[in-house]
Formats: sequence, C-alpha cells, structure tokens
Amino acid sequence: RIDVPAQGKRPLRKIYCLDDGELRHVEDKLRKDGIRDGTWSISRFKGLGEMNAEQLWETTMNPDTRRLLRVSLGSFDRAATTERFTMLMGKGEAQARRSWLETHGHEVEADI
Repeated sequence: RIDVPAQGKRPLRKIYCLDDGELRHVEDKLRKDGIRDGTWSISRFKGLGEMNAEQLWETTMNPDTRRLLRVSLGSFDRAATTERFTMLMGKGEAQARRSWLETHGHEVEADI
C-alpha cells in the first residue's frame, strides 16, 4: 500500500499494489504527477493475521478496493476440490499440508 499525502484539494490517498511491478508503475505515475519522492510511504503486509480491523476491511472486505482473483486447482471434480481445499486451508490439517507442500511445492505455476 502506498499512502500519498493530501495535496491542495486532493485528499490523502491509499493506493494498493498487487505486486512490485505495479508498485513501480504507481511510483512512476506519482512522480509524473509532480509528487516528490519521499513524500509517500509504502506499507507491506505479510498476511491477513498481521492486519488490524481497518486494514482488513480496506484490503479484503471493501468492495471498492478489494481485488478478487480466480484460483483454480486444475481438473478436479467437486469432491476432490473440496478435499484438497480442506487439506490446504482446514484446521487440524497442518501435517498433511506440510507434507503436500514439501512434495508438490516446486510444481507451482504462479501467474502473479
């Protein structure tokens, strides 16, 4: 997230960037708009558990600022998808999840 200070009639802005490429693009645009380097601040979140309630609302719950990205697990049927999702996200599945990640983690094709 980039916090851009208020300027003239423009209020304080919070700009969320999906990745480093988008961050560089936004910073370039801020410079082109005449905003001096060092006047904005950059915050990074490691995960949802590190956010306070306001940050969680802004990044994941607020329909005006959140981003929804499609996640697919390949050609699984509904039962297999539910089973895999439970293993990856469920409570009490830490050992199975770790084992699976150690075995298959290198296979990821992340389009980020």
